[in-house]
Amino acid sequence: MASKINTVAVIGAGTMGHGIAQVAAMFGCKVNLVDVSEDFLKMGMERIKWSLGKFAEKKIISESVDTVLSRIKPTTSLAEGVKDIDYMVEAVPENIDLKMKIFAEADKNAPAHAILATNTSGLSITMISEATKRPDKVVGMHWMNPPQLMRLIEVIKGKHTSSETLQTTIELCKRFGKETVVAKKDVWFFLAARAHTGWGTESTLMWLRGEAKIEEIDAMARYKLNLPMGPFELSDLTGQADIVKEAYTSIDKILAKNPDFEPNPVGLYMFKRLAEQVWIPRSEQGKSGMKTGEGFYKYPGPGKYARPDLPKELAEKVDPIQVLAPAVNSAAWCVTNGVGSIEDTDKSFELAFGWPKGAFKLADEYGIHNIVNVLLEKKAKVPDWQKVFYTPDPLLTRMVEDGKLGKITGEGFYKY
Repeated sequence: MASKINTVAVIGAGTMGHGIAQVAAMFGCKVNLVDVSEDFLKMGMERIKWSLGKFAEKKIISESVDTVLSRIKPTTSLAEGVKDIDYMVEAVPENIDLKMKIFAEADKNAPAHAILATNTSGLSITMISEATKRPDKVVGMHWMNPPQLMRLIEVIKGKHTSSETLQTTIELCKRFGKETVVAKKDVWFFLAARAHTGWGTESTLMWLRGEAKIEEIDAMARYKLNLPMGPFELSDLTGQADIVKEAYTSIDKILAKNPDFEPNPVGLYMFKRLAEQVWIPRSEQGKSGMKTGEGFYKYPGPGKYARPDLPKELAEKVDPIQVLAPAVNSAAWCVTNGVGSIEDTDKSFELAFGWPKGAFKLADEYGIHNIVNVLLEKKAKVPDWQKVFYTPDPLLTRMVEDGKLGKITGEGFYKY
């Protein structure tokens, strides 16, 4: 159980890895931080020291910076890093071959009792687990960025993940001061990102169809729904163009071995079309967002963030329900297909993406019948390859048939 986890290996000292290592050390674990070069490790340790300094200033930690740092041991040897551990978190780039190679080597060198977790944001837990001889002890542990500050960790059950492994991981997250949602099925992008796909996809489609400008959609999100940022701002911040490009190169390889990973072939087709049309070209042009200095918006320099200036009047150009309806539809798909619960899906919108209210809570406010009507109106107008995207999920149509329309009737996804 989580209380018996004393030594943790974190593989990768980059953006996510150094933050995960910091959290584990802050909560009393010995941490072996592994990366391929001394330079990467040095940079990771410097970032941890800086972050801990900020935490100490704000009295978030009671121990000294040096005390927490003393628990972290950097090494370039994966075998050395995992030899005495209770738990591993891999946080390397989103490349399925690289992850499987790391898990195979970790499996050979880690103690038999050790759990091996991957921080992947969307690649197959099942396929990664099958690179080991302990697939029951492999689990998804998807941290949000930055790990030190974000409250949510998404825990993902692969096909072989045991109940004990899943429960131990949930308890460890709680020990680290985090809240969790559970993706009960190993499908592409799991629960948090999968439920959110309708929001980003519809924003992109509306822009491509000339129905709204990027700035208008982002202004609507910021000023009408009170989101921390709109879909294009968020894309720039996360480097979505590069993430999609990496996913595009891995997905067919995963599906060849694990066809259940994408149970929606039309969704896969749409992903590929948009990847080829929008995201891969932007990645190849160096327009990956903040990290390159330019994405949908321009930034002061590579890696230098400045919030885009969006006049409030632009928000009036877009009705929120036009983008919200497909977001509710993709969220409903996750519930219908047993990926996650209504509560966990809303929790992921709120804690992973900073929405003041989850998609289902908003659907109850806007009226589920109105959500369905918007979807049907869009479906009637779009090209054939987009129509399935707008087909209302059975959960939504059933609720309308049952008169559970949201706050207007006193019951929708929630009771009022």
